[in-house]
Order: sequence, then structure tokens, then C-alpha cells
Amino acid sequence: MSLSVQAQQTARIKGMVVNEKGESMPGVTVQMNETGSKDIKATMTNEKGIYTFDHLTVGSKYDFIFTAVGYAKYISNAYLINDSDNNSLLVRMSIATKALGDVVVIGYGQQSRARVTGAISQVKSKELSRYNGSSFAQQLAGKAAGVVINDASAQPGTDPQIVIRGIGTLTAGRSPLIVVDGFPLSEGSSFNSINPQDIESVDILKDPASAAIYGSRAANGVILVTTKKGKADQFKVSLDVYAGTQQRADRVKYADAYEAATFFTEARDWGYVSKNPANRSINDDRATRIAKGGSLRELRLNYLDPYLAKQPGLTNTNWQDEVFRDAQMSSYNLAISGGSSKTNYYVAGNYLNQQGIVISNGLKRYSGTIKLDTKLSDRFDMGVSINPSWNSQNYFDNNTNWSNDPIADIYIMYPFFSPRNADGSLAISKQIIANTPEDGALGENAVALATKIKNKRDFFRTFGNGYLSYKLLDGLKLKTMVGADVVSNLFDFYNPSDIGQYRGAAPKPASAIETRNMNVNYLWENTLNYSKGWGSHNLDVLAGYTFQKETGSTTIVTGSGIADNNITNIGGASAFTAVATRYTWVQISYLARAQYAYRDKYLLSATIRRDGSSRFGDDRKWGNFPSVTAGWILSRERFFPQSNVLTFTKLRATYGQSGNNQIGSYSSKALVNASNYVYGNTLGAGFAATTTPNPNLSWETKTSTNLGIDLGLWNHFNITADYYSAITKDLLLNVPVPDASGFSNSIQNLGKVKNSGFEVELSGTEIGLGPVKWSFSGNLATNRNEVMALAPGQQQIISGAESNFLTRVGGPIAELYGYKVTGVYKTQADIDNTPHMTGTLTGDYKVEDINHDGKIDTNDRMGFGTYNPKFTYGFSNNFSYKGLELSVAFQGVQGRKIYDRQIALFDEAGEGFSVPSKYYYDNRYHPVDNPNGFLAQPNLGNLSSNRKLTRASNMFFKKADYLRLRNIQLAYNLPAAWTYRVKMSAVRVYVTANNLFTITDFRGYNPDATSTDNVLTNGLSMANYPVAKSFIAGFNVTF
Repeated sequence: MSLSVQAQQTARIKGMVVNEKGESMPGVTVQMNETGSKDIKATMTNEKGIYTFDHLTVGSKYDFIFTAVGYAKYISNAYLINDSDNNSLLVRMSIATKALGDVVVIGYGQQSRARVTGAISQVKSKELSRYNGSSFAQQLAGKAAGVVINDASAQPGTDPQIVIRGIGTLTAGRSPLIVVDGFPLSEGSSFNSINPQDIESVDILKDPASAAIYGSRAANGVILVTTKKGKADQFKVSLDVYAGTQQRADRVKYADAYEAATFFTEARDWGYVSKNPANRSINDDRATRIAKGGSLRELRLNYLDPYLAKQPGLTNTNWQDEVFRDAQMSSYNLAISGGSSKTNYYVAGNYLNQQGIVISNGLKRYSGTIKLDTKLSDRFDMGVSINPSWNSQNYFDNNTNWSNDPIADIYIMYPFFSPRNADGSLAISKQIIANTPEDGALGENAVALATKIKNKRDFFRTFGNGYLSYKLLDGLKLKTMVGADVVSNLFDFYNPSDIGQYRGAAPKPASAIETRNMNVNYLWENTLNYSKGWGSHNLDVLAGYTFQKETGSTTIVTGSGIADNNITNIGGASAFTAVATRYTWVQISYLARAQYAYRDKYLLSATIRRDGSSRFGDDRKWGNFPSVTAGWILSRERFFPQSNVLTFTKLRATYGQSGNNQIGSYSSKALVNASNYVYGNTLGAGFAATTTPNPNLSWETKTSTNLGIDLGLWNHFNITADYYSAITKDLLLNVPVPDASGFSNSIQNLGKVKNSGFEVELSGTEIGLGPVKWSFSGNLATNRNEVMALAPGQQQIISGAESNFLTRVGGPIAELYGYKVTGVYKTQADIDNTPHMTGTLTGDYKVEDINHDGKIDTNDRMGFGTYNPKFTYGFSNNFSYKGLELSVAFQGVQGRKIYDRQIALFDEAGEGFSVPSKYYYDNRYHPVDNPNGFLAQPNLGNLSSNRKLTRASNMFFKKADYLRLRNIQLAYNLPAAWTYRVKMSAVRVYVTANNLFTITDFRGYNPDATSTDNVLTNGLSMANYPVAKSFIAGFNVTF
């Protein structure tokens, strides 16, 4: 490099900065001062990576500091300036840590990880691809701090619950906003149609400051999905195929037929005796029991006598083995990508076939992606992305709908009966009931439910967008984008005549229901972006306008009286009813953001978004959502000590607001329904109001602060730690109103909830351990949820069928609420000498008198924890040796409680004639056979108030902490010399095990289980679909 002497005593230095590959680096900040002087001058490298300083004193020494986002600081001290023409300094910069060099998506743009000042987690495609599932959300489990993925129902095609930094609402939606390639999907919209193999990265905006750019839809967090695209001069064809099997985890064991016979007999005997112990005996025969007023439930079952006698060879059906199966799963994915200096393209197709682990249950998905970006000229760019898909799902309502849920039916089907008749045909309810003349059977044949009821969903979806951008000036770009998300659903339900319903016998006329949904979501978006760097300054400014509109319609037609079971649709019905609904909502938004960096170490960002929504009251349709963030890269200061250990340090702080608009499209309006009325002797048709209007109804607003620090260690590891505190106010609550209004309640903006917690993430590059390379990543997050206010004068909300969920001021949302059971009453004297509930019998639960008032009533209930875990965590290790790769990932939650309503209802044998779990059977109290039992004595004939009320108690509030081996994968990459011979660029084969084991005290199928979307009863478990463990083998071939 040349030296130009300006005068007798001064000179110029001219240098160049390159990266580890020798490529020039524009935009590097270069600071210079004479050694010992505090007078600092600064400049930046140009587009060729070159920098210059003039007027340097010949013979003096100068210190230089080079800094760039994502790169380790480079220092050169005491450089001597001479009067020759060779004053030059070539600098080669190395990446500080791999993570800091990454680019993250921030909403309407991208940003280097080193410049990020908010709380953003990123998960890349390589991490996602190690878990084989139908939904990318399942792949996120354990991968990001503060992001909880609940596989509440693991039925194929069902979306898991996603909770980011706790729940901040009571009645509005709690789902995060999902944005795919810039297109915001509708809240509650299924994301199961997105092929995980098309995803390049997932960026999660966790704090309102980062998410404020999405305004009124960002209070629950924002998930930005970026799909893959082609790369210049890299034509590639990739084929990825995998197949395997899925199994349920055996965590629930039930009493077999012999044990069930003993259990039912005990329950009937004690039910009979407990009503009048002085005049009744378990030895009373059937005639005596009838004579003494014994009810049907108190009579012994004659057909159980062979089981009580332990006769061999009797029917002993394990209904779990009949309903569950080893299910097959396979996926075929073909992707073609490439490009040139002006155009890149990505085209892919995928077929997924995932059987459910319940017979006749499963998902087939056909999906495609077409993505094209091209440079039309030096100023014009354009692109288009189209994503069609078709999901065909055989499913069932896996909740508390016992009428057609085979999993729920397992709990109430006797092992004494076979699912099939002697001729191999399926037994129907009429036949089963004929086998139980004394009491009947409460449930349907679970196998018949799963195989003969048709419950099919066809989900068609096409979403995509196109954009055109124009470079107005250097650094100034105008972009317009239009997009649409078109969804069509067809639900087809058929109940044949030989399938009854819960507690209802067949035969009966067959029935069918056909439901059609159509939703169209339009988006038009315009943004103006300005980016400029000069001297030590960098500025990025964004301004935009968006218009989004969604229309939808639903038609439900119910047909009854179908005479022929061969006609499995409403076409064969003799009577029909129909319901039709339509809706529309519109949102208009203005947004702006400015990001400023000085010397690449002082960072400042400010955002404002103004949203107008048709959903809210006439007086509250518009809202403003501001945020401000600041960052200081401390390690680039001259005073910061140089170290090979601590190579990067950044402090961050954010403050911002976002909203939650997830309510009905017309919640602020007065709605009416068709209704008949009587005038004189005439029946007239008219309309009646169903809701009261609220012109002041507005969105819930979340205000949050976030303090964070980013650390780089040994140029390999990156640690990110955050503390957050967020308050959501103006909660949407149903508040009682005066009877004179004609309504019982009105939805209003009242209440306040706080979430706070700490998060830490650790990631890094590979480290060489001899011939083995190793990398590690992990995260840990805590969350504390507190209700700060409800409606004026309201201190608590009690919810649930057993009044067992409490939301109170000062406590968390949906705290499990009930009695504290301390044991089982074994004698009448024990009952008489302690406070107890009216009607308490020996064998019932002993309840603690919490308030010490000498009686047991509702004032003795207390809280026992929540479904919302106290902390969550995940960690993974990746090893490679030559062509071999091994990855292991764990995920867990701690401090979670679940109300196991399955045990509370079914194991007690007082409500449902049901078969007990092996746990209940082994630990039930019996004065002779099991005097140390701590679970209530079976009692079928006399269901005491104690037994009913103590369903809501610590006996059924179960600890649901778990540690799950989420994924383990062993892969082999064939040597390049081998693949070259067959004209392939890469071949990779692998075997994977997902959900191989779960360490937990929870006795149900799934410690993530919750059977309700209602926030106020979150944590109720009832017959939930199990998470499957799977064993997969696959290969990836690239040409």
C-alpha cells in the first residue's frame, strides 16, 4: 500500500481489513489516536474494505482499534509512522463467536446478532430437522428460553400450545402471532400446514420492545418463520426420506379383569353396608339386599363370580392394547434450488403420512413451496412465494367428549368383555349391555368408536405473497407487498346406527354432520427503508403502512334419521338443521422504526406502531404501541481489559408496549339471535338481543421492561441473559351488570396481570477435542405470574366443574384450588372426634381444617400450584467424528401441577362404574385387606358429599415435572470420494429416536396434558392423547 507525504512533517496511512477468508470487509469502524493521547479520530472502511488517515506526524507512534459487528476487536498499538511510502496496516478480523455473526429477523427487516438490543431467540433449520414431527412448533420444544411448548394433545395434525413468557390474559386469546416470510397469519390459525423441512430459521420476539413493530397483535410474543431460498451459482437437488414407527409410552396401568372384579365387589359391598352398618352385612345375599332396600348398584354381579373364584381362561381384555397401536410414519421431501447473480429460486414438495397411535387415527399432508426472487434491474427487485397444502386428518375430539373419544372410553370399559363377537364382528353397545343385565355398561366399545365413527377433516390452504421493491436513491428503498392466506375446511362426521353414546344404547338412527369453513386473509403492505453509514455512524430508518382484512364463513348442516349405514354422509338423512355464520375484520396500521449505531458500540432503537381495528368499540378503535431500546458493546471500549476468555460484552435495556386483539370480531357490538315470542295466542318470529354493546371496548395492553447482557467467551461460546417484567392491563373480563339491563354480564376492559422472570441461553461453535468435535447449547427460564387486579370489588374468580381453579388478586392465574386431604377415616370414632363434612363415612378422605373453625366447609380450601411451570429448560450436545454425528437433546419443566380429573372421576368408582388404575387398586383403603391404604375405599352405592367435594383436593392435584429425552440422532455422512463416484455432492444417513423416555412422577399419559383452551381452567387433564415415542431411519441425498 502506498504512503503519500502531505508535508515535511506529516504522512498518510492506508490499509485494508479482511475477514478470515481474506474477503474485504466494508463498514468496519477504525479508531486511531497518537499513543498516549486521548484525541481519537475515527473512520469506516469503504466498500472495498479500505481505510485512510491523513496528517499523521512522521516519527510518532499511533494506536489503532478495529471493530465490526460480530467480530472480535482487533488492536494494533504503537505503529510507527515514517516518511517513506510504505505506511500500511493490513488487518484480518476473526468472528467473535459464531452466534454473534448470525443475522436475525426482527420484523420488517434483519439485523446482526451483535447489534440486537431486544430479547430475541433464534432456532435454525439444522436444530429443527433433528426432531421428526408434523409441526415445526413441536421442534421448538426446549430450544428457546421462555418459550413453552405444550403437547396438550399429541394427536397427529393438532397444534401444540405455545406460551411465551407466561400467560398475560384471562379471556382473550393467548397464542403468539406467527409471521411466515413477512405474512402475519390469523390468530388461532393452524400452522400444521407448514412443512418444517422448508424452514430456514425461526426467530422469536419475546419482549414487547422487539415485538412492538407488530403492535396490537404482539402481546403474546411473535414468531417469525423464514423459509428457505436458493443461492447464487449453487444448483442443488435434495431428496430427504425417512420412515419409522411410533409407540405410546406405557405410563398408565389398569386393574385386570380379576382385580376389577374384586374392586367392583368391594365397591358394591361397602356401598350397601355403609348406608346402614347396623342392619346390613357384606355377606347378605342378593335377595336379602333387595329386601333391605339395596339399590341396583349395591347388588353383587353374578357374572363376576368366576373372576372372584380365580377361574383361568376368562376374558381379560386390555382395552389399551385394543385401542392403541404401533403406528407408522413416513415423509418424502424433494427440493430443487439454485440461482444466479440476479435470480434465485426454491421449489419443494412434501408428502407426510403419520398414523396415529390410536387405531384409525392419522394425518396425511401434501404440501409444496415455490419461491422466486429476481433482480429486474439495478433499481428494481421482485419476488413471489406460494405455499399450497392439503391436510387430510382422521381425528376425534380428544377432550371430555366421551361420546366418541376412544381414549376416554378405555377408562369406562370393563375388561370382562371382548371388543368382538364370536364371529369376529365388533360388539356394539346393545350387545355389551345385554351381557350386563344388572347394571349396564356406561361406555361404548372403544374399538368400535375408533373404527366405525367417521370424523374426518380436510384442510386446504394456500398462502403466499409477492413483492416489488425500487431503489429510489443510494440507501433508500421502497417496497410494496401483497399477500393472501386462503383456507378451506371440510369436517365430515358420521355416527352409524350401531354406535350409541355415553350412557346411551344403540341401535338408533344414524346421523351425520357436515361443517364447511372458508377464510380469506388479505394483506397489502408498503414500507420505505433508508440505510446510511458515515464516519462512525450507522442509521437505519423504516416507515410503513399496512392494510389487512379477513373474511370468513361457517356452515354447519346436521342430518338425522339416516336409515342405511352404507350412506355415510348427510345425503341419506331424513331431517336437517343448518346454522350459518359470517364475519369480517379489518386492521389498518402505520409503523416506523429508527436504529442508530455509533462506533458500533452505542446502539439505540425506537419503534412506534399505530393500529386501527374494526373489532373494538367506536371510541377505542385506534391505539399506539411505542418502544425504545438501547445497547452498549462494552468490550469495544478502550478501557475494557483485553482477554482471551471474555471476548465480547454487551449490555441491553428495552421498554415497550404491545397489544392483544384476540377477541371476537363483534365483541363490542350488540348482537341478536332469531327468537320466537308469543303475542296473545299467536307464535311470532323475531329477534332477541344476546349481548350488550360496549363502545369503549379496546385491546389489552402489555407494558414491559427488559434488562439483558450478552457475553462471548473464548471466541466459541455466547451467553445471553435477560430479566423481564411485564404488566398487562385492561384485561377483557365478563363483568356482572344490573338485571334491569336485560343481560347478566358485559365484557369490559378491567384487570391487570404481571409476568416476570429470568432467562439465560448458551450457544457456541464446535470445539475440537482431539479428532472429536463438540458443541453445546442450553437454556433456562423462570416465570412468575401474578394477578394484580380484577374488576372493581372483585377479589377472585373460581372456575371448573368442581370449583377447583382459583384466580385471585395476589396469586397466579388458574391456581389449583381445593381441600387438603391428610388421610383416610378408618373408624367412626375418628370421624366423630375431628371436623368433617356432612355425610362422611369410614373409608372417606380426612380433610384438614385449614382455618381452625371446627368445621369443614368451602373456607377450608387452599391453593396447590399451577399448570404454568416455575421454570423450564432444555439442552443439547452435538458430537462429530470424521463422518459420524451424534446429537442428544433434552427438555423439561419444573414446578408444574395438573388436576388429574381422570383419576378423580373414574378411580373413585362412585361416578362411573369404571375400571380403576393399578395405582388406585394397589393403594385403596380396605379395613382387612389393605388397612394402610391411603386412597379412599371404593363405594359405589353411597357416593358421599365428602367423596364428591374431595375430587378437588391434593389427592388429585398431581406433580407434573418432567425431564424428557426429546431427541437422539446418530448420522453418517459418506466420504466425498464415495459420493463423487456416483455424482452426488452429499449423502447422509441417520437413525433417530424421539421422546425416547420421560422421567416424571405424573401417572398419566402426558405431563403436558391439559384438556381445555380456557385460561381460567388451564391444567385440567382428562383422557389426553399421549405423546408418542418414535424410531426413525432416513437418508438425505444432495445432487
